[in-house]
Amino acid sequence: MAIRHILLSLALAASFAGAQAQLTTSYTDEATGITFQQKNVANYSFGVALPENPTTDFIGQLSANTLTGWAGVSFTGSMLNSMLLVAWPNNGEIVSSLRSATNYALPTVVNGPTLQTIASSTNETGFSYTFLCKNCMSVDTTVKSLNASAETSVFGWAIATTSGPSTPSSPSSSIEQHDTFGLYAVDISNAKSAEFASWAALASNATTPSNPSNGTLPTNGTIPYNGTVTTYNTTYDYIVVGGGASGIVTAQRLTETGKSVLLLERGGPSFYSTGGTLTPPWNDTTTIYEVPAMFMQLSAYPGNKGYCSDTAGMAGCILGGGTTVNGMAFIKPPSFDFEHWPAGWQWSDGVSEAADRLYERNPGTIQPSSDGKYYDNAVYEVLSKFLAGAGWKEVSTNEEPDEKFQTYSPPAMNIANGRRSGPVNQYLPLALSDPNFTLKLHTKVLRAIRINSTITGVETEDNTSHRTIFSVKPNGKVILAAGSMSSPRILFNSGIGPADQIEVASKQTTSITLPPKAAWINSPVGFVRDHAIIGIKFNVTAGMSILPATAFGDPSQTDIDLFAQAAGPLVGNPQMRLNTFTTVTTSDGSKLVVQTHCYSTVNNTIDIMFLLTHGTTSSGRLTMTSEGNTEFSESPYLQTDTDKEAIALAIDEMLALSHRANSTLSYAGLLNDTGAAIVARTPPSPGTHMTGTTIIGTDDGSKNGTAVVDTNCKVYGTDNLFVVDAGMHADLPSGNTHVIVMVAAEHAAKKIIALDGGSNGTSPSAPIASSSAVLAPAPAIGAGGGYDTGSSSVVVISTPAVIPSLVSDALSSPAAQTPSPSAAPANPGSGYDQGSGTTEEPHPTIPSAIAAPNAGSSYDVPATAAEEKKWTLSGFVSWLKGAVGEGGA
Repeated sequence: MAIRHILLSLALAASFAGAQAQLTTSYTDEATGITFQQKNVANYSFGVALPENPTTDFIGQLSANTLTGWAGVSFTGSMLNSMLLVAWPNNGEIVSSLRSATNYALPTVVNGPTLQTIASSTNETGFSYTFLCKNCMSVDTTVKSLNASAETSVFGWAIATTSGPSTPSSPSSSIEQHDTFGLYAVDISNAKSAEFASWAALASNATTPSNPSNGTLPTNGTIPYNGTVTTYNTTYDYIVVGGGASGIVTAQRLTETGKSVLLLERGGPSFYSTGGTLTPPWNDTTTIYEVPAMFMQLSAYPGNKGYCSDTAGMAGCILGGGTTVNGMAFIKPPSFDFEHWPAGWQWSDGVSEAADRLYERNPGTIQPSSDGKYYDNAVYEVLSKFLAGAGWKEVSTNEEPDEKFQTYSPPAMNIANGRRSGPVNQYLPLALSDPNFTLKLHTKVLRAIRINSTITGVETEDNTSHRTIFSVKPNGKVILAAGSMSSPRILFNSGIGPADQIEVASKQTTSITLPPKAAWINSPVGFVRDHAIIGIKFNVTAGMSILPATAFGDPSQTDIDLFAQAAGPLVGNPQMRLNTFTTVTTSDGSKLVVQTHCYSTVNNTIDIMFLLTHGTTSSGRLTMTSEGNTEFSESPYLQTDTDKEAIALAIDEMLALSHRANSTLSYAGLLNDTGAAIVARTPPSPGTHMTGTTIIGTDDGSKNGTAVVDTNCKVYGTDNLFVVDAGMHADLPSGNTHVIVMVAAEHAAKKIIALDGGSNGTSPSAPIASSSAVLAPAPAIGAGGGYDTGSSSVVVISTPAVIPSLVSDALSSPAAQTPSPSAAPANPGSGYDQGSGTTEEPHPTIPSAIAAPNAGSSYDVPATAAEEKKWTLSGFVSWLKGAVGEGGA
């Protein structure tokens, strides 16, 4: 997921040479008399002033044309590991804080530096904030700040004009994704002035602390929510939490048992067929999420509300979850990705059959364009010859997933018929066609309601802050599929996890009712692994031309017409042109898999991102803040010498190839550079492919063991609470995670169904007839008709005429949400609801002839020591208990 941000950061860095000519200019503020080096862009400006001999302090002025959003600055030009300032207006005052981020997610408040106000103002269009930043150039070395020793420096700017903070009065409030951002050069030498001391004296004595409080916190977890909580009058056999890769797959398979299933998704609709309305200006029947080439634009696209604002890393809070906003990399897991999983989860234990079921519906492709052509393919043409000449092997990762030594392939992507594919269009229509299935959008699950070991339901909050309780039937089950960074929060709020995190949950600013302390379940929730990424750049010695970014952001009519035929440059991801895999062996004998994504953003250059994957020995810890956000309190990236050596070896191998005589690539970095030197000076970027936070295993975590869930995915210490998402994965896979997440969900669903002694019911309808037709543009909602996929192995989406009444974005008032027995529908398990809690609407009728995959996709259910202490799972649990105490019962 973070790949999109890494790529854009690299693209911005590549274009920064042009920005160097656009240095800040001198500006004297009339209100304060302070002279700044200032940069102005649309709706935004920032200026900085420094003393003649800088030490720890500087003065800044941030102005932005927004009254409902926020603005910010990075003092290094990067989001990661940099000191960031964010500010916004609130009732005529300016609220601000200094933050940092180790992942592409909500930055957290930093300790140490403080802000003192010199001047602030608001008007009818925006705000201005002038401040003294105290101790802001003496931050911890892991958080880089303004470099006052250079003649010029790089700053970054960001602004959100419509999406405001969740708690405007709180300096540590969650904030939504920015609308626009960029880089600029700061003239540091001319920002210095002998008058700095007199300007700094204008600052008020009042400071904004680095760790601001949000007011009085609850003193215990027994304080109930102070608003109305509705108890919904329909109960369900299964409640699945999270409509992403694992949640949709699991929920659909559960509906095949004939039992009632409720799927709760905190975000809104995504694809056009689900009610999504965020379409590009050149196609009003396809959303931006469905256009593969728009991947790079998603996070900053105006009106995109598809990302979470409260997770430790980037995550999708939208129907489809990460599969709606990720880079679509369709990396099939090799059989050995399951070698460290427990019995029952080996490739030969039925996991391979689960993979087959997934691939039958959702096969992925290395050839996304329906005309068989590869567009904007210069990177592949150059690199494939470069690698083949060095003895590397060309494979199809879709056909040979176990080949992981010196191989390269066209990138496999989750694209079908020219559109982004995934569970939203390969599983969800099947679920919606079942009368036992209900989908509710805009419904965030806060906690599982637990009486000792029994879960009775979940408490939710919609986007009007109204709360509702949904209950399971006796012997019913709750399945958490909210993702590796959100399911842990639900567990903490349910009194399950390390004692220190349950304590945080009991005192957080959002009131949560926890079980009594005596009923807390001690569990090692929060152990985490992730792919670490380091990128380097090469020059193409003979030259190379690529399509400009405008070809994807503002496409030509020719390319728009090709897109209507599922062809052309718009049906591929421009930031994935070739993938490689290799396995390296470190000096201690460890074998680790290194994956690369290769692409280009500037003519004559190729960027290679190295991802350290299967075999990594690093891990970290995910925890929760008092605001209810998850964060990494211990980084999982390149924490061991083994991991640093492994990724350095992979980089060295590519550098060595570029040094061969007549090489078509030349390294763009320092002469005689090495992998070890690059790793030493380059902070790793996150892959945002987190696993293990609710890890599976046979060692009961509620009894001082190392696992959170058992081999049926049931949370230890509970009777009927399960986790089925990347958090329960026992190991870090060898590639991007969304495919292995769906494979595991297929296998987990079968295990959960077997616990009830049931089958998945009847097989779906007969296979779709094969067709050679290509996908036509999606019909307007209400127009009927559907997609002709041209393949019997891909589910077809229908867009029935009844959908408009089901996907209205309006939510009922809290009063209207109180259901009564008389309001219950005749078929209480069916519906598609965007958040209303009154009655469940009848769901769209999807004809079985076009909704079903082929019949074979169904199944029947038959009845070093010191480092190890910190970085292995058992060591993590031991360390955790020593650090926070045993806690709980």
